[in-house]
Amino acid sequence: MKKAKAPHPPLGTSLQRTLRHAGSGVGVARKAFPDEARHQIQVAVHKGEQHHRGEVRVVIEASLPLALAWAGTTPRERARALFGALEVWNTEDHSGVLLYINLADHAVELLADRGIDACVSPDAWRAICDELVHGLAERLCVKPVLHAIEQIHALLVAHFPAEAGHNPNELDDRPIIL
Repeated sequence: MKKAKAPHPPLGTSLQRTLRHAGSGVGVARKAFPDEARHQIQVAVHKGEQHHRGEVRVVIEASLPLALAWAGTTPRERARALFGALEVWNTEDHSGVLLYINLADHAVELLADRGIDACVSPDAWRAICDELVHGLAERLCVKPVLHAIEQIHALLVAHFPAEAGHNPNELDDRPIIL
């Protein structure tokens, strides 16, 4: 008996998406988010984390690796892989948050560890994502990203406020540009 193959994404869609990702290399992300912008993100993450026990990681990816784009990997799937690879889940209070931005797909994903995710509604996370997508569509720059980071910090302060004398910095504050 012949086994059925998993359906492959439609060629036009896969080809079109793969070409879009091929034309959007890391240089695109570095141009939109130059050294000064990346420094502003790092400072915003670091300063905000002084007020809560959460950890925020920011990843800005110009494009997926071509094999992933062709295979139909969604921005959510890519964010999940990076969440694990960057160990955003590995914090004392399970209060890590990954802000993932994919420039080629014009997509934003927020993934939160189980501690903070249990306290925040999916609609609240989605609202931050939607506002950031809109802001980046208007102007690809650091300002909407900084605003999203502020909103994430506000949620973390509300649910995981800093405790006197105990606020370790468990994850790197520097944004990652891929």
